[in-house]
Amino acid sequence: MIASVSTTDDNSCSGASDSNSSNQARAFVCRAVDFSRAQTKSNALYVTLTFAQSLDGKISLPGQQLLLSGSQAMSMTHHLRATHDGILVGIGTMLTDDPRLNARLVLPVDSPGHPRPVVLDPRLRFPLSARLLQNPQHNMPWIVAGPDHDRCRRVELEALGACVVIVDHCDSEGRPLVSAVLQALAQKGIRRLMVEGGARIIQAFLESQLVDSLIITIAPTLVGSRGVPAVPAPDGIQTLKITPRVYEQFGADVVLAADTD
Repeated sequence: MIASVSTTDDNSCSGASDSNSSNQARAFVCRAVDFSRAQTKSNALYVTLTFAQSLDGKISLPGQQLLLSGSQAMSMTHHLRATHDGILVGIGTMLTDDPRLNARLVLPVDSPGHPRPVVLDPRLRFPLSARLLQNPQHNMPWIVAGPDHDRCRRVELEALGACVVIVDHCDSEGRPLVSAVLQALAQKGIRRLMVEGGARIIQAFLESQLVDSLIITIAPTLVGSRGVPAVPAPDGIQTLKITPRVYEQFGADVVLAADTD
């Protein structure tokens, strides 16, 4: 099962953040990402990978939602979401957290709209009761599946307003390759993609070396040996070059932003 990650508390915050948090978050986001770097890429798609972790590098407990970020770091993450066209999570995060994947903590004056939710779901296990399907005033989800998916579930999801995107290029376990997913999303108009997890998604995107920015929220807590590490197989990403851009404290959390090459 893909591990879940809760970069923001999708279940406890519903209103816009206060002006002080918004000002700090907006200023940080401006310094944290450099979207002009996408101009040198063949598909012109900028990828930001972001997640929250504990001091001992854990992002979740097996099959359980784990809320790590404080309210100020959540505000920053929602401002970051508002600068992207799409937000991508894996089906494990979808099943565990039932996230809304919007930018509701951003004041309307600061946001042009909500990003498109994108869920990587190779076999189409996406629940028909998901909140992403029950909020038509926001963008309905795009669900990225492999060729070996549940045809009946596809019909049901499309009838509810979701868009199912089929990617044929997959790994040996039937999971769409990151490069093929990005190509498909670029063809549908996504230019700035924010990737939020869970652990297998984080690992796959880092291994692909197609990430432009890495933004990590570090919470002052310890999860312990039962926790799911942010990077399950660190040996696979040793060649990734990380250049820090800025780090800043948001309440009790510290947020690091870096470029990757």
